[in-house]
Amino acid sequence: MLRVGIIGFGPRGLSILERLISKKLGQIINDKLEIYIFDPNSLGSGCHSPKQSSRLLVNTVASQMIIFADETICPNEFFIKDPNFYEFLLSKGYKADKNGYYSRVLLGKYLEHSFQCILKLCSQDISIHIVKEYAQCIIQQEKYFIISGENTKIEVDSAFITTGHNQNQNNFPMYSAYPLEISTQNISANDAIGIKGLGLSAIDVITMLTSGNGGFFEKLNNELIYNPSGKEPKILVFSRSNLPLMARAITQKETREQYQAIFFNSTTIKKLKKEFKKLNFEKQILPLIVKEMEYVYSYTYINLKSQEDSFLFRNEYLTSIDTQSVLDKYIPKYDQFNFYSLVNPLQKIIDKQDFYSQLITYLENDIKEARLGNLKSPIKSACDVLRDVRDNLRLCVDFGGLDEESYKFFIHSFVPINNRLCVGPPLVKIEELLALIKANVVNVLHDVTIKHIENTQFQLVDSFNNSYCVNRLVDARINEIKINDNALFQFLIANNLATKFNYGNLELECLKIDENFCSINKDNKTIDRLFILGLPTEGIKFYTFILPRPYIVSTFLCDSNKAVDSLIKRVQV
Repeated sequence: MLRVGIIGFGPRGLSILERLISKKLGQIINDKLEIYIFDPNSLGSGCHSPKQSSRLLVNTVASQMIIFADETICPNEFFIKDPNFYEFLLSKGYKADKNGYYSRVLLGKYLEHSFQCILKLCSQDISIHIVKEYAQCIIQQEKYFIISGENTKIEVDSAFITTGHNQNQNNFPMYSAYPLEISTQNISANDAIGIKGLGLSAIDVITMLTSGNGGFFEKLNNELIYNPSGKEPKILVFSRSNLPLMARAITQKETREQYQAIFFNSTTIKKLKKEFKKLNFEKQILPLIVKEMEYVYSYTYINLKSQEDSFLFRNEYLTSIDTQSVLDKYIPKYDQFNFYSLVNPLQKIIDKQDFYSQLITYLENDIKEARLGNLKSPIKSACDVLRDVRDNLRLCVDFGGLDEESYKFFIHSFVPINNRLCVGPPLVKIEELLALIKANVVNVLHDVTIKHIENTQFQLVDSFNNSYCVNRLVDARINEIKINDNALFQFLIANNLATKFNYGNLELECLKIDENFCSINKDNKTIDRLFILGLPTEGIKFYTFILPRPYIVSTFLCDSNKAVDSLIKRVQV
């Protein structure tokens, strides 16, 4: 009998379960299979709980999300056939658009439905046990592990750690954005709320404080207008970049369609990695990414006027030594792609009113480009390149592929830019933000300095020396996992079953793994059959929180498949 523990049962844990059951049903696993799932709350949905507000949207279109592997992941093998998110919505009677954006509530229902579908397929020699407890420790014996929860001890041959986001503690005096029911509760129109961050979490907080508080939007002359309820607090938002994430463009690509890089491709990266022990992101990688974006922007721009010229341009650009002369031939200088203007779109800010004016223009232009779509808008098609070449980025960065200084630049400079350009909310959320700013419900502040006054009161001072007092400050930035805050991770490290990963001399907030996802301890020894995937490895791996996409060799699904295959090789000689 093969006994397996899955610790943490969000999408990652669900994917491991699917791979195990598929391989058992496909007779790749010969032994009887007994699986123990440790999670007190989730049945596959993780942070996409069906119990949260239906106003909160997923920022990926429905047809580009799935939890099941396909033939691109495991060719010539049996795999469970089941729907993607869009197909699930149709099967449940929703009038869904394959390129539509839907609530996290519905995504959570899809993930939990997928778990139930897997359960229905289990034969008599497969047993699945749900342990509604947190795993607190794992002890290694000679040939097995003991997983202990609050009241349970289970012996297993192998354990998969697939825990996701930690439940944030709303530490006094600043609130964490999540859970939203805590950070946005007990607030009235007399309150002033500061929100630190302008990303997806900030959008969630703003949504709950506005339309989640009785206000509503209506369309007038193709523009959203916000009608306040009178219950909204004063909302002051700020971030390091002073700008919100860019809106996701209307999707015009087919489900299986993904841009294939010409300059920043895997062949080029492998050559660089063969030549250099560590890569320099700023000098060796970023120029290739910018060139890729320039190429896509340019042929999309030309195609708006002439398809014939667009194809001529492509051939000339790809075969010319002097690409600048080719650009000059087809595109006026002022309209040519400029990565650094894209990164810094605001001109020199004079005062508060100038910032407001430039911000409104920026948002209006972003909405206009997003409505054009990700194949017709030159800007959005270029930004979409960043999504489609993510696996090539991983090839550069994963397992310490950059030198230490370069990694600092990548994390602190490039990743925030990348997120703003291509990981934004659905278009409607930026339309809503613009409406809220114009209605004076939301105020975006420029270059803010924070001073704690007392209790939960803070003073916010912008770059123009305007001062604002808030009686609640919400931290809506991305929260990385804190290894030392997790009892299980602390236990593993203390018992030499795991260690933190160092990027040169930088100690990261992630656990060290080998390329088969087995844990590595402080002695650099692989802990056989103890696998770690997902957010606990964010740092040694890149962008581990992206849900799988069908038919494109999803890294998420490949990782699950590779880890399960590695287990099978170890237990079936």
